Amino acid sequence: MYRSPSGRTAGEAAGLDDDARLAALHDYVDVTAEPPRELQAVVRLATRVTGLPHAVVNIVDEHLQRQLAAEGVERSDCAREDSMCAVSIGVGGLVHAPDARRDVRFAANPWVDGRMARVRAYAAAPLLTPDGLALGTLCVFGPDPVALDERRRADLADLADLVVSIFDRERRARREAHDRDAVEHARRAAETARALQAGLLPGALPREEAVRLTARYLPGTDGAEVGGDFYDAVRTERALVLVMGDVQGHSTAAAALMGQVRTAVRAYVSEGHDPSAVLQRTNDLLCAAGTELFATCCLLSLDTDTAEAVLASAGHPAPVLFAPGPPRALDVEPGPPLGVAPAAAYPASRHRLPGRSRLLLHTDGVVEWPRAGGTDGTAVLERALREHADADPERLADALLAPALGARSDDAALLVADYAGPAPGSRESQLQLPGDTRAVAAAREHLRLTLDAWGLVRVADEAELVVSELVTNAVLHTGAGTALTVRHDPLSACLALGVDDSSTSHPLPRGAGEESLSGRGLHIVDVLAERWWVSAHGAGKTVWAELRVA
Repeated sequence: MYRSPSGRTAGEAAGLDDDARLAALHDYVDVTAEPPRELQAVVRLATRVTGLPHAVVNIVDEHLQRQLAAEGVERSDCAREDSMCAVSIGVGGLVHAPDARRDVRFAANPWVDGRMARVRAYAAAPLLTPDGLALGTLCVFGPDPVALDERRRADLADLADLVVSIFDRERRARREAHDRDAVEHARRAAETARALQAGLLPGALPREEAVRLTARYLPGTDGAEVGGDFYDAVRTERALVLVMGDVQGHSTAAAALMGQVRTAVRAYVSEGHDPSAVLQRTNDLLCAAGTELFATCCLLSLDTDTAEAVLASAGHPAPVLFAPGPPRALDVEPGPPLGVAPAAAYPASRHRLPGRSRLLLHTDGVVEWPRAGGTDGTAVLERALREHADADPERLADALLAPALGARSDDAALLVADYAGPAPGSRESQLQLPGDTRAVAAAREHLRLTLDAWGLVRVADEAELVVSELVTNAVLHTGAGTALTVRHDPLSACLALGVDDSSTSHPLPRGAGEESLSGRGLHIVDVLAERWWVSAHGAGKTVWAELRVA
């Protein structure tokens, strides 16, 4: 009895599901490619060892019998239902019909009864895979009845095994080529992803005397997926704004949204909005766009002259102050992630840094990585901050990222800010004002007392006039309480006067006639001040005017 290399008989193979046989056929044979040339040598040898004039390598798929090589006849295909070999692979073992006219399996077949040919002698050895699945047959035939002895039938079976070996060689070559192509495709996709990621992150961070910034970004995969973590730093008129964010997912869609969020945040920061307003506007933008993804984000606005920090968060980890003293997260009430809740609020918190300080902003990938024994990632981060609190920022950043580097389970980004402390001699004073006519007098009195204490009485008259106009304008147009901020920077020899109000409308100079009692306020400010500008924030705006005090 003939057996395949796996030890199964062809009869056993014939009983298997035809779906499995067809799957094996498509795996072993690529019908779209030119058949291997060695098959022609096999069919030529088959005619010699059996003495029959015709030999064919046939495979049988869902609909056709396909001839891959033929000796003594022209290669052609036929319908599966007309195929003698389709019958043979279902019989079991090597099939031999000395006279097909007298074999009930083939007597009515069109290859026998004259409709397609007049085959008489016929023998077919199944092309069996190691799993015993018949891909087709190596068959020999002739126009006259002939009985093949056992040796010739065995030789035919051996040649059928050789055909399967040729198929297997070609299959392995295709797989190797496919694997090489896949590796090359993955390499190119990874290069594209890295280029896209690099293009979405800032090319360079601001370089300042007061703050040294050190950033790290670690993708969660080496493949073609693009992460959504990002960081940025934007210098405005009065502050350095640090940004850290994380977009949901790892895909080109996440990368695209990351680019949109970073661009929107940078634009709103550059317009002068405070962190709370930046997050509100970015959230409204994403909600209006209808994106299915969301993003977390944290903004810290640091006035490098006064060490005042304003912080707002959209579901993002809070910045960590780790020097001086032990690591501690700055208090902030986080709002929802961006793109989740329309018209959401993002409360801001204010902090004054204790002189020379070190801050860390990071994404959750820095602390959320697989670890054994229930180790807490936040505890690991705090320990690293304590151990490396005095380290060079480059070494510090590498040490903080080291645990996540070993896991590579998620993207990780961090930003270390080394703050040198407020400018020597810089001073600030603030006063809350009522929303009525008392505000102007209270502001003038506070300003004169402050300037007297700072030794700046020489500019008190101009400063009082500017403050009077700004406070009057705020109370007149809002009817609500306001606040006065007075800042002095000896290094730049500037006195900055700021008045908050609850209106989002920017003031514009108006024309005033000779008899008019109003409309000259901003013209006066424009004449007396070196410059004036508006800084928007979530609840309204601050109008600033700057005077020279040298």
